[in-house]
Amino acid sequence: MVDSTSPVSNNGTSNTSASRSRLSTNFDTFLLMLTTQLKNQDPTQPMDANQFTQQLVQYSQIEQQLSTNDKLDKLIANSQGNQATTALGYLGTKVSFDASQATPGTSETKWTFTAATGDYTVRIRDAAGKVVKEQAVTVTGGAPSSYTWDNNRSDGSPVGTGTYTMELWQGTGAAATKVNVVNTGQVSSVDTSGSEITVTVGTQKVPVSKIKSITL
Repeated sequence: MVDSTSPVSNNGTSNTSASRSRLSTNFDTFLLMLTTQLKNQDPTQPMDANQFTQQLVQYSQIEQQLSTNDKLDKLIANSQGNQATTALGYLGTKVSFDASQATPGTSETKWTFTAATGDYTVRIRDAAGKVVKEQAVTVTGGAPSSYTWDNNRSDGSPVGTGTYTMELWQGTGAAATKVNVVNTGQVSSVDTSGSEITVTVGTQKVPVSKIKSITL
């Protein structure tokens, strides 16, 4: 099932059309004023043509820029349409995706991921990259695992809003290796209504940019 497939936004096209309309109105006014000045100028002291020639050049340059904007709008629309079509191919597939980032819930934050059996160290970093929580955990492979955070720092103080990133480290000391925090699941729907296309995996909305691999 596809949640919704909305048409590509035409805000850029609308803005360009409005700008072209204003430019046309201003240009017509400019020509009217110029014609009036030429009719009423003193023949013995004719107007300096440099000034209105420069204005004509400026109008021409703006018109060229608006034309360029039109072409860019069309390219963007075509690109977004192609992305939406490609995203439909995710339906029913099994995907692996980056599950390292989360926004704190009301009382806790939960990460769901898959990893091999072993002992790990969980490090949670804030948006600035500072470690706010570190904890040893044991993971049993073969099924999705989860880590629940009480939204408190290591010293017990609560954290603020924002996006937090969970890191998994296997081993100790200098021999510790960082393990990608990923989750897997089947795509049940595709949503193209937002600024970024997302797919639904279980109860999660996953941006397609976070998908790492796809299997049928």
